[in-house]
Amino acid sequence: MSIEKSAKTVDEAVKLALEELNATIDLVDIKVIEKPKSGFLGFGARNALVSVSLKEKNSDNTVKENKENKEENKNNEDVLCSTSTEDVEKIKNFLSTLVEKMGTDCEILFKEDEEALNFYIENSKDFNMLIGKSGETLDSISYLLNIFTKRNCNVEKRVYLDINGYKVRKEENIRKMAMAFAKKAIKYKKVMRLRPMNAYERRIVHSTIHNMKGVFTVSEGEEPYRKVVIKPKF
Repeated sequence: MSIEKSAKTVDEAVKLALEELNATIDLVDIKVIEKPKSGFLGFGARNALVSVSLKEKNSDNTVKENKENKEENKNNEDVLCSTSTEDVEKIKNFLSTLVEKMGTDCEILFKEDEEALNFYIENSKDFNMLIGKSGETLDSISYLLNIFTKRNCNVEKRVYLDINGYKVRKEENIRKMAMAFAKKAIKYKKVMRLRPMNAYERRIVHSTIHNMKGVFTVSEGEEPYRKVVIKPKF
């Protein structure tokens, strides 16, 4: 049995796969399909993508070891939170003030991992205004947030912002679209050209189809009209 998982880091993606397989790391083979990339000022970032498959079962203590590993991973999460509370509060206050000046309110949640400081706006009276058309306003807020952090805080990690789960849903929709077009390319042996996408969206498509048999992807065109082309293998 083999599954693919995507997350901000390779470790997180592997952890998700292990949880689904109910296995420990010594019982699986791991292949890194895409390494994570932090991007520049929060843009161009991409998640890690791994393929995890079970080896032949060689232990009767899988469940017990899995529980022990979960406890160890939980303890390791505390080590990852290295950013000072003062810097986190600075960033939160800047984001909250920025949103207020835009004419609405928000509730901000925070989580740190080894790659980024993750901020999530979960409650607001006007999500649509904060996200904007095709996420353009969200991208602008993210850019300002990273600039502020770079200039005012002692933080080396990138700052990630999502609003009401928009980025998660968008990534899932892009993956579904990529799979649908890839299946058409295989079925009809026809080249499929997707709509123009930014670099972040194109990477999602490439990573989704990377391990799919019968097709491959290339990017064609110039920005801002650059698009992914899915081609069948003859």
